[in-house]
Amino acid sequence: MSVSLEIFEGKLLPRVGIRDFLFTKYQFLVSYELMFVTLAPIDYLILLVFVGFMVVIGVLLKKSMNQSSDFLLAGRMIPAWITGIAFISANISALELLGMSASGAEYGFLTFHFYYLGAIPGMIFLGIFMMPFYYSSKIRSVPEYLRYRFNRPAHLLNSLITLLSLALGSGIYLYSLSLVFETMFGWNPHLSILFSAAIVLVYTYFGGLSSSIYTEVMQFFLTVLGLFPLVIIGLTRLGGWDGLMQKIPNSHKHMWHGLINGQNELGWDLLSVTVGLGFVLSFSYWTCGFTEVQRAMAAKDYRAARRTPLIGAMFKLFLPFLTVIPGLIALTEFSKEMNGEYNKSFIILLKNFYPSGMLGLGTTALLAAFMAGMSSSITAMNTIFTYDIYQTYIDPNREDKDYLKIGKLCTMIAVVFAIFASYIAMQFENIMNYIQLLFSFFSAPLISIFLLGMFWRRASGWSAFYGMLLGTGTGLVHFLLYYLGILQYKSDMVSNFYGAIYSGLVCFLTMVIVSFIEKEDPSKDLRGLIYSDRDQSNPFWDPRILAWGVGLIVLLAGFNIVFA
Repeated sequence: MSVSLEIFEGKLLPRVGIRDFLFTKYQFLVSYELMFVTLAPIDYLILLVFVGFMVVIGVLLKKSMNQSSDFLLAGRMIPAWITGIAFISANISALELLGMSASGAEYGFLTFHFYYLGAIPGMIFLGIFMMPFYYSSKIRSVPEYLRYRFNRPAHLLNSLITLLSLALGSGIYLYSLSLVFETMFGWNPHLSILFSAAIVLVYTYFGGLSSSIYTEVMQFFLTVLGLFPLVIIGLTRLGGWDGLMQKIPNSHKHMWHGLINGQNELGWDLLSVTVGLGFVLSFSYWTCGFTEVQRAMAAKDYRAARRTPLIGAMFKLFLPFLTVIPGLIALTEFSKEMNGEYNKSFIILLKNFYPSGMLGLGTTALLAAFMAGMSSSITAMNTIFTYDIYQTYIDPNREDKDYLKIGKLCTMIAVVFAIFASYIAMQFENIMNYIQLLFSFFSAPLISIFLLGMFWRRASGWSAFYGMLLGTGTGLVHFLLYYLGILQYKSDMVSNFYGAIYSGLVCFLTMVIVSFIEKEDPSKDLRGLIYSDRDQSNPFWDPRILAWGVGLIVLLAGFNIVFA
């Protein structure tokens, strides 16, 4: 059994474009060996210019890295529009571009749920409800909130889990990048890994989080520029949007049709999609995932920090038109060439639509997307290790310049480990099983921990620790029962959704029970950490922030109605 619909970067990606595109590697190589694309000198020049800009940005920012907070937190001086774009760029990867295009070709608008339920609701909730606590409490990482709100064991457990998952996840970025370039262009995979890792190391080592954020902004626009012409060219050839709608199957035109009884291409049902994907997984990843939240924490002030995920959500609303629609275009224009192998859709469009120069731009978009994901993991890792592990538990009395050195050293070690982890990933015939082991057990319990921590004063110190343990254990047991055939679902996707529901529910119940058993600590200072003792110096119910949120909800509802 292949586990092909699992958590990756906060979303559950469908088996097409994941299992078939990247993760059954030998079949993939055979499938694509006749589809090599040759880059012209102008294409290589575009790639070199992009790489040069990455390095220059890091070197220019080196002079401003005087303190550990400059390197690890970007000095909390970056405008909201930059952190907002970096927020969404850190989550975009070429895996998403390729996988969602393939999913669009096979499943159509049903794929939009990964954005409109699996991402945007959580981003809105982060901006309105969660960021006031994160920013006002002056915490330097998401795990650090658990130390102040609950206790040190909960903080240490969450820090170690987050650090390990980020470290191994960054290796997946490198391996996937090498595999894509090997199969598209015939490039040596080992050189691709070393080349990409070296670029990320240079600009991240010199400029820290600041360079990562600023390069992610450029990477975002490069990704959009690389995708947008595919959509325009394709729609023009089809006679516009109406022409596309006339040619795609009726089953591809709906998001909600067939969800109530599970009669759809993916076998989804209403409960698993709305609660499992739309609440547990969406809110856990987008409100408790440090790679994204770190960008909001780098904003210059309280309001900018809250606007960061809302700006990101605005861009996220329109991303399906750049990722899913190309798959539908490929389905209508090149169905014979795909021959049922939907994972080829993105490469087929690049091959047929882009001449020299434009092909270099499309290739640069893929490279930029991979590097943005990897650099976000690296900067999150060096912050968590330096502040949450080293300063808190190993040596808390060093001078600030020493922590700056530790942060830079951790950056180098993290990149080296990512290279090593990429070769670990190579050992898996179906790497989605690997991603399942790394990510799917650790995300779902977090939303219960943070919601109870922020909005229920009675949540006790040890409740988060035991909730995290039992919630994660429940997810693991559920997966094993499904893997062994004891539990039956219509698809791997549905299994993951229900696994997330059970994991989050067990964590929630465990925390409530432990909180009533454990005696309250009346001396614990919760100011700025919970809603009833929130920071009153900044408006929690800011009308401008609420207007952003309401506007996004209206747009989100509109898209769901249009594509229902």
